[in-house]
Formats: sequence, structure tokens, C-alpha cells
Amino acid sequence: MMLKNLLKSIAISIGLGSFIYLLNGVTGAVAEVTPQEIISVWIASALIGVASALYYTKMESTLVTVVQFGTGIIAFTTIAVFNGWIALNPTDIVFYAGATFVIMLLIFLVFYIISVVDSRRINKKLNEK
Repeated sequence: MMLKNLLKSIAISIGLGSFIYLLNGVTGAVAEVTPQEIISVWIASALIGVASALYYTKMESTLVTVVQFGTGIIAFTTIAVFNGWIALNPTDIVFYAGATFVIMLLIFLVFYIISVVDSRRINKKLNEK
């Protein structure tokens, strides 16, 4: 069961990471796509998926969220430097890490709102019976 949850979390994360990368291409932020960049985005996204799979363990959800955000910020900032998207200086790193945090926070909030709406819908159906 844990392997299924791990693979599901990794697949969802890679899908989200690829979508965000494609949005950068559409907006013109990425002029040329290289296989190295695509693979690095997949790796960073997969690492977030591994961290996300911790939600299925007995670990406190707040700690899992911190680990997930930390993993994402470190992974994506590392590949940004590695791929030459940002320079290796504190200002660029802090700005990029902050932008990554905001994007991750927005995605987290969307998933949270969806789960709250689903929970309310389920509770409503249960209360009707």
C-alpha cells in the first residue's frame, strides 16, 4: 500500500512540476528546452512526491508539510542554479526560493480547499441518511 501511495505522490508531483515548467515556456521565461532541464524538473518534482508520500505515514501532518516545502525549495533552487536559470548569488537564490515557496503554497492551498469541499460534501451526504 505504501508503494502505491509513493508512486501516486511522485506521479502527481511530476505532473505538477511539468505543468509549471510548461507554463514558463508559454510565458517566454524558458526560451530553449533541453533534455537536461526536463529531467532535472522531473527529479526535483519526484523528490517533492517522495516528501508528499509522508502524509500516508504516522508523521505529524504539519511536519510533513514543512519537509515537503523544504524539499521543494531546496530541490528547485538547486536545479535552477545547476541549469543556469539563476546565478549563484544570495539575492537570486533568495528570490527564486521565495517564488518557489509562493507557488508551492498556492498549490497546497488549492489542494486544501478541494479536500475541505470534498469533506463537507461527504458529511452532508452522511447526515442525510
